[in-house]
Amino acid sequence: MNTKLIVLSASLAAALALPAYAQTTTSTTVTTEKSHAGAGAGIIGGAATGAVVGGPVGAVVGAVIGGVAGSTIDPPAEVKTYVRTTHVAPVMYDGPVTVGGELPATVAYYDVPRFERYRWTYVNHQRILVDHKTNKIVSIVNDDQ
Repeated sequence: MNTKLIVLSASLAAALALPAYAQTTTSTTVTTEKSHAGAGAGIIGGAATGAVVGGPVGAVVGAVIGGVAGSTIDPPAEVKTYVRTTHVAPVMYDGPVTVGGELPATVAYYDVPRFERYRWTYVNHQRILVDHKTNKIVSIVNDDQ
């Protein structure tokens, strides 16, 4: 069973990598909207690549890393616009403010209408979008985005 999984993962990774090897020296930059494929695609791709590079252990590590990367979906533009255009008094906070970090429950949070997943706050003159359930920072919304 493990051998079949490794062979399948390696085959998938090789099939996904073939177009990269077939490229010519001419390069084109294409800008597209961020994919919303989610954690499932990240887990599958990470496991396949990890299996090729590190065998069974690499498949597990690759799946975990791919799942985390795939689950960080960019918030909808409507949410960012709402946060950017709603004015509240700033709150000062001494801790780190980074995407993936967690803010304390004592910070003043505001709901985002029609999007129950998100809340936001205005900390250190930065508009911070957080996950409603975990208080983890999802995005730092700049005025120029």
